[in-house]
Amino acid sequence: MILLFLAVGGGCASTPGFYGLEADPLFQSAVALFEEEDWDDAIAAFDHFLFAFPGEARTPEARMYLARAHFEKEEFITSSAEFERFLQQFPSHGTAPEASMGICRSYERLSPTSQRDQSYTERAVDACRNTMNEFAGMNVAEEARTLQRAMIERLAQREYEDGFWYERRGLFDSAILVYQDLVDFFPQTSWAPRGFLGLYRSYRAISWDAEAEQIRSRLLANYPDSPEAAQVREASAGEARGSEPPA
Repeated sequence: MILLFLAVGGGCASTPGFYGLEADPLFQSAVALFEEEDWDDAIAAFDHFLFAFPGEARTPEARMYLARAHFEKEEFITSSAEFERFLQQFPSHGTAPEASMGICRSYERLSPTSQRDQSYTERAVDACRNTMNEFAGMNVAEEARTLQRAMIERLAQREYEDGFWYERRGLFDSAILVYQDLVDFFPQTSWAPRGFLGLYRSYRAISWDAEAEQIRSRLLANYPDSPEAAQVREASAGEARGSEPPA
């Protein structure tokens, strides 16, 4: 069947080679191209199938293949849009969980390193939450939860790095605001105790000792086994030893 496709279309998505093919040979050729990982021609073939045969029984399957092909081609903005279109058109289809997870995965792949804008990371968090809520109890929900946690960690990391940027430049008021957002909005992440330590350092730097002590107490109470808690304990012990009168 792939030979028929190539003979008619020359294997080139820019030619009208799909024209004239009936639904069965066109669909089979498109699937064969997908299985051969010829993403460009597979996308062109499924696009033409959906255009030429609207309402055909295999329309949901073709649209899912199209979304998968864009994902495999690493065209993640397009794949997220195609998975979303599938869900809008076929919300009760058997592959709806896969489509929902496809949106989550697409935005997760678009999520940049922590130093860059995190809009796609935030979209990934929301998309994965939708999968978790809509398909609770299914394997995709657990996979979405894992990806969402990783994305939340990345958002928390960005907050910490912003706070530290201000702190090391002596802009302690700004550092305190950012660190406070970190501990308020991302308390379950590995970056939260670092945020508390950043708050403690910043308050100490501006001699707000009462606030620093409150932060120290919260750090020790909420994250007693963290390296950051160990640091403040050691610092307090050192200060206590330094304040003791010589023997």
